[in-house]
Amino acid sequence: MARRILSISNNPGLLLTRNDMLAVAGYSVSSPRHPEAAGLLFSSEKFDAVLIGDSVPPRKRARIIADLRAVHAATPILYVYANAARANEPAADECVNVTGDPEGLLKALEKHIDRKRRRAA
Repeated sequence: MARRILSISNNPGLLLTRNDMLAVAGYSVSSPRHPEAAGLLFSSEKFDAVLIGDSVPPRKRARIIADLRAVHAATPILYVYANAARANEPAADECVNVTGDPEGLLKALEKHIDRKRRRAA
């Protein structure tokens, strides 16, 4: 069964590129039309991990992450950024630089998904 990812961004072009890359890597990816709708999607479907991009403004991002944690606290949330000035999101489980090679993102996802599965077992 494909691992399920909730992918959130304010930038439709970046979101499409990221989601396509994840699909090629074997993930099943869903995204809300608008970041604010992530909570509804997250509460109605099961996801192995969440990606939230740096295009989502910090206050909105913090609110979305808090809402997601309130629904499923054990689901890993990774913050992805391409701009070094936005390299920090304290509410995320990991901050991943997505400039250049996508392998770093794929490795981070697998690490967190495997950790979540070990805890559930």
